[in-house]
Amino acid sequence: MMDNMTLLIDPETRDLVFDDTGCFKKIYDTDTVVQNVRHALITWKAEFFADETHGTDYERIMGKNQNEAFDGEVEEVIREAVFQETKVSRIEDITVSYENRVFTVVVKAVLINDETITVEVTA
Repeated sequence: MMDNMTLLIDPETRDLVFDDTGCFKKIYDTDTVVQNVRHALITWKAEFFADETHGTDYERIMGKNQNEAFDGEVEEVIREAVFQETKVSRIEDITVSYENRVFTVVVKAVLINDETITVEVTA
């Protein structure tokens, strides 16, 4: 049985995706969770006027000298964003890298059904 349905959003263009008949493509279950986690990580907190609690609180970590951030603050900000998706049970690993002013996050998480997902985003 397919639960947890949503519309597919292209990860590159952030546009809704249509099938060959012109209908919106839908995704289900794990694909929905992965998309939701990705969107929580690529959205700056309070960016979306209809839900100012959604997204990642990048204001706490971007544009700061990393020596000014307390130990573990980056991971805490990422965890807060990932756990906005209620189907995530725990986070196994968070990898963060900064290169040429690009912030890359890779999150490995376990869902409530024990399935493991990996999500990578750049900001």
